[in-house]
Amino acid sequence: MSMSKSNMCTVNSDDVNELVDSMMNELMYWQSFRNNENDGIKCSLIYKVLQCIRAADPNAYEPSVLSIGPYHHGIPSLFPMEKEKWLCLDYVLKLNCNRSLYDYLAVITRLQSEVRSCYSEDNILNSRMFVEMLLLDSCFIIVCLNGIDGVKIQGVSEEYSHDQHVLTEIGFGKGKESLVEGIPKLSCRTKEYIPVMIEQEHHVDTHQDYKHGNNVETYYGQNQENIDMSQEWYNSSAVYDLLLLENQIPFFVVAKIYELLVDGERIEHRLLSDNLSKFVEGILLHFPLAIHDTDRPKDFDHLLHLCYMYFKPSHGARHKHQLKKSIGYFKTILFWVYKFFCSNNVGSQETEEIPLSQAYSEPLISVKEFQRWRRAEQYHEAGVEFKARAFDKHNPHSLLDIEFIDGVLHIPCLPVDDKSATLFRNLIAFEQSCPAVGNDFASYIHFLCHLISVPDDVALLSRKGVIVHQLDNDEEVSNLFARLLEYIVFDFSGEHYLKLLCQTMEAHYQNRLNRWISWLRHNHFGNPWLGFAALASIIMVFCSVGQTILAFLTFMSI
Repeated sequence: MSMSKSNMCTVNSDDVNELVDSMMNELMYWQSFRNNENDGIKCSLIYKVLQCIRAADPNAYEPSVLSIGPYHHGIPSLFPMEKEKWLCLDYVLKLNCNRSLYDYLAVITRLQSEVRSCYSEDNILNSRMFVEMLLLDSCFIIVCLNGIDGVKIQGVSEEYSHDQHVLTEIGFGKGKESLVEGIPKLSCRTKEYIPVMIEQEHHVDTHQDYKHGNNVETYYGQNQENIDMSQEWYNSSAVYDLLLLENQIPFFVVAKIYELLVDGERIEHRLLSDNLSKFVEGILLHFPLAIHDTDRPKDFDHLLHLCYMYFKPSHGARHKHQLKKSIGYFKTILFWVYKFFCSNNVGSQETEEIPLSQAYSEPLISVKEFQRWRRAEQYHEAGVEFKARAFDKHNPHSLLDIEFIDGVLHIPCLPVDDKSATLFRNLIAFEQSCPAVGNDFASYIHFLCHLISVPDDVALLSRKGVIVHQLDNDEEVSNLFARLLEYIVFDFSGEHYLKLLCQTMEAHYQNRLNRWISWLRHNHFGNPWLGFAALASIIMVFCSVGQTILAFLTFMSI
């Protein structure tokens, strides 16, 4: 018996040592995250979307034509765009002859460990492929997103820096105009939709022997007949691929390449941020933007983060919601008429006496104990008016700047098209994966999902100019936002920027007088003839009361 126990306790030292080495390597890998933070490197993790969330709409998180970063690198269907990246690298090398390819690769090699730690999942790319990918993607972003606009670089001839033939040779050679031209324009101001995407797919045959470097021209030479990079539909797809959460590289990598290209001038480094911001502004042209030209973001982690910053609500948006403080004579009269009808309603239950101030300002239940959003039609029945917030260039607002003042809900115009779900899903995924940025966008989507729960709500807001969409029907719009709400982790009872708005609107909705006045307006004052009849009746009542008072005073004076 003792022999069997001793055999069971026998340990294979080689197996243990192998396990120790494996676990130490894994431990060192995860410690690198903390080391990078201690070294001053800001590591914002670029996550892969959870499978349960991806299942709702897989195409919303996967690039269609352009791969940026390691997650989707090497997918055969994305190979055609690699030629554009090599052309961008060639353009960068010729733009500053004082810098060699070795200089750029050496910088990225030193940053390799920090960049790898910025991704939530390790990738199978070896060191050589990883560094090459980072350089190509950085050059693509710098060249195609107008990163070099306004920069004077030493070591380059004027002819080459302004050679439109060289720029046109690159698929997106004209920079922002070329890329953004392919985006469907949906304007809230004119309510016009200009469809520019060609609804057809181009399939590219893959080549099993494809390799980076020497064979790139041979490979793409065989496929150029199947795809035309200058087509607008291709540009549009590439633009939205740049704003996918899984399709990002850290901005500090692009900044390092840019510093080498412009010989490290700090003023030129700020130009890169401004130029990328201008590019994102072109993508978001049909959304209201609150950021002035002089206040463009400087500190962002990647392109999606930069895009997200344009949707942040203004600082004052959290405190602009208020009820009317004064009731007014008209509402006072209506209140007493309301009490008269309630107290004389035949067959009704006994009505509780309610002070005038409480009837207007106190809800039926404690708003602080019960918070919820309601449908647009429910708010409308309670007297809430909806109005598209007019854009003022002197006092701009973002898409999330919602105001509720004196019974009117001012909502910035929301354009909705077939690309909206993709953009919104990735903004939500970024926010959910990086809690440090807040929960503003999740709060906004949560508000919209409840506000337009059914097609009738969408129709109401469309009539008011709040929603401008080009989908087949209103039901598709409500379903689109309902699906966005799936798997969102959002504490509605916690802190969020629309919490005060929710409490204010719930107080308005629970107010008895507001409901009665709204019912009177919708059912009796909607028709002008009925309105005149009601007004005449009120005048007759006042005349009768006045006549009675005069008769009484005359009688008393006798």
